[in-house]
Amino acid sequence: MLHFIWKYKYVFFLFIFSVFIYSCFLISNPKIFFETERILKYADDIQVDLKESFNDKNLLLIGVEFDDTISYQQIKDLDSVYQIIKDDSLVSIERSIFSDKRMMYSGLFFHSFKVLNVKDVSTYNNSIKKLIAKPSLFFSDNFKSLFFIIEIKNGVTEQLQQNIINKIKNKFYLTKPINVFVSGQIPSELYMQKKVVSELILLTILSAVFCFLILWIFTLNIRFVILTLLSVLFSVVISISVSQLMYGGIELVMIIMPAIIFIVCVSDLMHLINNDNIIHDNKFEFFKQKIKNIGIPVGLTSLTTAIGFLSFCFSEVLPITRFGVITTIGILISLFIILVSYAICVDLNLHLFKGNKKLNMLINDFISSIIGFNNKLYSRIIIISMILFSLYGIAKISVDNYLTDEVNKKSKLFKEMSFFNENFGGIKPISFKIPITEDIDINQLIEFEYFLENKGFSLDLSINRMIDNPELVSRKLFKKITKDVYKIQTRMPDIGSRESFLVFNEVKKKAKALNLDLKIGGAGYLFDQVSNKLTKEILYGLLIAILTIGILFIIINDFNIKYFIVALIPNVFPILVAIGILCMSDFYFSLSNAFIFAIVFGLIVDDSIHILSSYRFNIKKGMDQEKAIEKSLTITARAVIKTTIIVIVSLIPLLMSEFKSVSQLSIITILSAIIAIIFDLIYLPKLIRKLL
Repeated sequence: MLHFIWKYKYVFFLFIFSVFIYSCFLISNPKIFFETERILKYADDIQVDLKESFNDKNLLLIGVEFDDTISYQQIKDLDSVYQIIKDDSLVSIERSIFSDKRMMYSGLFFHSFKVLNVKDVSTYNNSIKKLIAKPSLFFSDNFKSLFFIIEIKNGVTEQLQQNIINKIKNKFYLTKPINVFVSGQIPSELYMQKKVVSELILLTILSAVFCFLILWIFTLNIRFVILTLLSVLFSVVISISVSQLMYGGIELVMIIMPAIIFIVCVSDLMHLINNDNIIHDNKFEFFKQKIKNIGIPVGLTSLTTAIGFLSFCFSEVLPITRFGVITTIGILISLFIILVSYAICVDLNLHLFKGNKKLNMLINDFISSIIGFNNKLYSRIIIISMILFSLYGIAKISVDNYLTDEVNKKSKLFKEMSFFNENFGGIKPISFKIPITEDIDINQLIEFEYFLENKGFSLDLSINRMIDNPELVSRKLFKKITKDVYKIQTRMPDIGSRESFLVFNEVKKKAKALNLDLKIGGAGYLFDQVSNKLTKEILYGLLIAILTIGILFIIINDFNIKYFIVALIPNVFPILVAIGILCMSDFYFSLSNAFIFAIVFGLIVDDSIHILSSYRFNIKKGMDQEKAIEKSLTITARAVIKTTIIVIVSLIPLLMSEFKSVSQLSIITILSAIIAIIFDLIYLPKLIRKLL
C-alpha cells in the first residue's frame, strides 16, 4: 500500500487537484439547509398538529420605531403605506393597529369598533386616551413604536420572500422612522443562508493567512507552507462538496466543519514532519519508516476523531446525522490527502528544514523546563485549581437553548429579535388549544387568559382581546363563534427552553385546576422541547465516543485495562476544567455549542495519543520508563506544542463571526487546547509512571 502511494504520489495529487476543481464547481452555488421544521418534526410530545405549528414559519413580525411619540400625520402616513403592503398578492393574513377591532356584547348582539380611529385629530386623540387605559398589542407603551403581524402565503420561493421583506422595509422607511425591524423564521433563515456562505469564505481566507504566517515563522520554508495550505484547502472543499453531491446541499451545522478538517490536516502533517532522528538515504525507505513510526499514531488519531463524529450518525435527526456522516468522510479524505502530500514533501526534500532557530530553542527550553519541573508546591496548586474548576463546572453545568443562540449579540439579526422581545411580547409563537364542551365556563377561560398574561405571554388572538366584556357571552354563543376548539395564539420572550419548561408546567397546572383540557403547540413550544433533547443526544454521543476510544486503547495495548484510565483522564479532564472556567460567565450547553466539544475532544485526543504512542514505541525499543518518557516529551511534545500554537493562531479570526457557534468554537478550542497542553506535559507523564 505504502509503495503504491509512493510510486503514484504525483498521479494521486493530480487526481486530488481535479476532484478539487470539480468540487469548487459543485459548491459554487450551494443550497444551505436551514428549515427549522426538519428538526422540529422529531419532537416526541406533539400535542398540536405539526402542520399547524409550521404555519408560524410564515409569520413576519414588523416593528416601526420613531424617536418621539407618533404624531397624527405619521399615523396617517403609516396607514397609507400599510394599505399597500397588506394588499400585496403574497400576503394572506394581516393584523395591525389599523385592523385591530374590539367587540362589545350587549346581551343580544355585538357592537364592533376600531381600536384606533384616524378620521381626524380629535378622534385620534380620543383613541389614544382609550389605549392608555386599555393598551393595544400593536402600540408600544411609550407610543413610539408600532407592531404589525403579516402572514405570507405558503409555497413562496426564497426570492419572493426576500422581495416582500425588502418591500416592507422600503415602504415603511418612507415614513421616516429611526428603525424598521422585520423578524420571524423566514427573515432569520434568509439572513443565515446569506451570511453562512460569505462568512465561510471570509473566515477561511483569514484563517489561511494566519496559518500561513505562523507556519512560515516555524519552518521558514515557503514551499512547505504552500503545500500544507493546499492540502487543507483541498480537504475542506472536497469534504463540503461530498454533502452537496450526496444530499443536494449543506446543513447549517456544517459551518464548523472547515475548522475540524483544518485542525486534523495541520496536526497530522506537523507530526509527520517532526524530527524524530530517523535517518535513511533512500527516500522511500525513509517515508516507509516514518509512516510506521508516526503514521500509525496519525492514523489512530484520525480514527479516534472520526469516531467522535461517527456517533452523530445514530441520531434520529437528519441534519445531525448528515453532519456526522460528512465530517467522518471528510476526516478520512483529509488523511489520504495528507499521506500523499507528505510523500511529495519527502520526495522534494521539503521536510528537511531547520526552521526558526530562536523559536525552536524557546520551545526546546520550555520542554526541558517541563521535563525538569519538580516543584511539588506549584504542581499541586495547578492540579488542585484544575480539580476545583472541573468540580465547579460539573456542579454548574446545564442544558438550555434560546432561539437566538446561533446569533452573535452584535449582529443586526440579534438586534431585530431583541426589539420584539423587549417591546412587543417576544418572538416565540406558542398556541393553546382548549376543546369547547357543554360544561365549559367562560369565566374559567378568562381567568386562564389573565394567568397567561401574568406569566409573560403576549396574547395575539384571545377572547379578552376580541371582546371588551367576554363574561357576558353565553356558552352557546361562544361555542358558535369558536366551533369545537378554542385557540389562543400567543408569543413569549426568548427566555430559554429551561425556564420556558417551568412556565409551561405552571400553565398546565393552572389549566388542570380550572378543569381545562389544554393542549400546547406552536413552533416556539416545539423548539423548546426538541432542542434540549437533541443537545443531550449530542452529549450522549460524545460520551459514547469517549468510552469507545478508551476501549480501543485497551485493545491495541494487549488488553491492558490501565490504558483505559491513562487514555481517558488526559482527554476528559481538560474539557471539564474548560467547562468550569466557562461556567463562570454563564455558560450552558446548547445545540449551537454541543458539537464544539466533539472537535475539542478530537484535538485533545490527538495530543495525548501521540505522546502515549511515542512512549510505547520507545518502550518496545528497550528503553527504561524514564528514558522513554523523556524522549517522548523531547520529540513528540515539540510537534504537539507547535500544532497547538498553529491551531490557536489560526482560530483567532473566528472570534469575529456573526454565528455564535463559530465564535464559541474559537474560544472553547483555544481554552481547552491550552489546558490540555499543560496537563499532557506535566501530569500525563506522572500518570504513565504510576499506572504503566
